Amino acid sequence: MDKLSRLNSLLIQHNAVVSLNIEIQDFKYNLALTMSSLDDAAESTITINFQDVSALDLSGFGGGLTQFMELVVTRIDRGLDRIRYELRDVEDEKISFYFFTFSEPSHAQQCCGV
Repeated sequence: MDKLSRLNSLLIQHNAVVSLNIEIQDFKYNLALTMSSLDDAAESTITINFQDVSALDLSGFGGGLTQFMELVVTRIDRGLDRIRYELRDVEDEKISFYFFTFSEPSHAQQCCGV
């Protein structure tokens, strides 16, 4: 399974937004998206870092738990400078953006300890 297919598979399995952080670095925006599965929300999360984000569009976010039910990342081959991929919520259109690259999703185990 290639990197993009693995990312899309993980995004289907993890659809509840835990956090969404945006920061600027070297005059480019980076977005860190942390997601969990409703089935094991207290047990594990994934964090994906998207670099050089542009055209971010958020709609219907917040006011309780936000879910992106069908996030899909596609490769764009239009010869655009600094844009290689698009992320889009194809079911509810709550989020979409373009980006240049992404990191392998990192998994975190959360514990409900004392």
